[in-house]
Amino acid sequence: MDFNRLANALLRGEQKHSEPFMQGMTAVLRNRIDQTLVTSPYQAGTVEADAFEHGRLRGHNEFRNALIEADNNRFQAISRLQKLANGNAQEAA
Repeated sequence: MDFNRLANALLRGEQKHSEPFMQGMTAVLRNRIDQTLVTSPYQAGTVEADAFEHGRLRGHNEFRNALIEADNNRFQAISRLQKLANGNAQEAA
């Protein structure tokens, strides 16, 4: 799955977010879908680290919302997110 495309699709219509925010969001989406580890490349206490953490939070919220919409069916939630990442927004809704 292209996690950058997924994050951009989930944020469509919003103001542009910083690169650290996007890195945090995509890291968590990858974690929630592919079960990879999330580590911040930024030093704690920096503006970039804060943005990364806010992106992480947004990623967790988006995945949680996908689970809620899929009645806690993880496979179905991931399938919808995959369709969204591939540009099939109507099918994902």
